[in-house]
Amino acid sequence: MTAVKGSRQHQMIVVTHRPWYRAGVFTVCLSVIGIFSWLTYHYGLDQGLATKVAVVVERDSLRSALGLSEGNLAGLRQQVADLKLGGQVDTRANEEVRQAVEALQTQIAELNEEIRFYKGVMVPNADAKGLRVERLDLRPTGATNRYRYSVMLTQIVDKHEYIKGVVEVSLIGTQSGEPRTYRLNELDTEISDEIRFRFRYFQNIEGELTLPAEFLPTDMVIAARPSGRDAKGIEKTFVWQVKEV
Repeated sequence: MTAVKGSRQHQMIVVTHRPWYRAGVFTVCLSVIGIFSWLTYHYGLDQGLATKVAVVVERDSLRSALGLSEGNLAGLRQQVADLKLGGQVDTRANEEVRQAVEALQTQIAELNEEIRFYKGVMVPNADAKGLRVERLDLRPTGATNRYRYSVMLTQIVDKHEYIKGVVEVSLIGTQSGEPRTYRLNELDTEISDEIRFRFRYFQNIEGELTLPAEFLPTDMVIAARPSGRDAKGIEKTFVWQVKEV
């Protein structure tokens, strides 16, 4: 056959005319798309609900953990406060114990001194026998320039008999830069010109004295003079030293 020249000719296909086929295919595709969309929606909804539930559960768990942590923090803070308070109490208790130990040590030292004193009084073979001015004790009274004094006299003898006599006490120092001496009866209005003693083992002479204005004491001289023709007196000088209460 001879080819025909000119415009390009397209091949034609002849099909059977079926108008309901295309509508059916379109309907099926639309149904499939609808069902897929419905399934996708419900799947996403279920996943969203599950995620929301998980988030709520996690949130509640975090809230519970936060509350527990806050409770633990409050407990730890209370423990820290208790430890600080306990440390303060321990420090105070240690200080009280230290002061009590020091007081006991002081008391033991005083008791040992008393024991030494009584042994010295009672032992007949002591080296220094006879009348003795054992010690002088000066303590503040709390009032300005007023002090409490205590003078102890003892006798060390083979046979303890009563001894009696008088004591003269003088306070030596400076007043307004000049040397000055006061007798005890000038400073203590409760005593007379003479202080008398009478004892077998020991005797304390106690009282309170008031220092004159601008008088600075340095020494206290104590002279004990027993009565009797052969009795020997004794004189002893003490440095003015006030013991703290």
